[in-house]
Amino acid sequence: MAEQNLQQQLDEASSKIKQAQEAILQAQGTDPELLQQAEANLLQAKQKLEIAQNESGTEATENAQFQQAYEQLHNTRQQVQEAQQNNNDVL
Repeated sequence: MAEQNLQQQLDEASSKIKQAQEAILQAQGTDPELLQQAEANLLQAKQKLEIAQNESGTEATENAQFQQAYEQLHNTRQQVQEAQQNNNDVL
């Protein structure tokens, strides 16, 4: 049961990260609303990963999907920050 819940949390986190990545691409760095949506998805993904880690401990953190999602979360968050900075530079 715990393994199934871990997998569900990881799948949901990955889905939120993908949604954030899509929003960034759609925003093309110029749509603050889409960038906010991306940030919200990243926050939800982070929460899912934290839940997975809290419930499953090292089983989660040693899971390849968890590690990949965590790395994607970090990279996507940087993309959002860069896009927001680009928006601020344009303004």
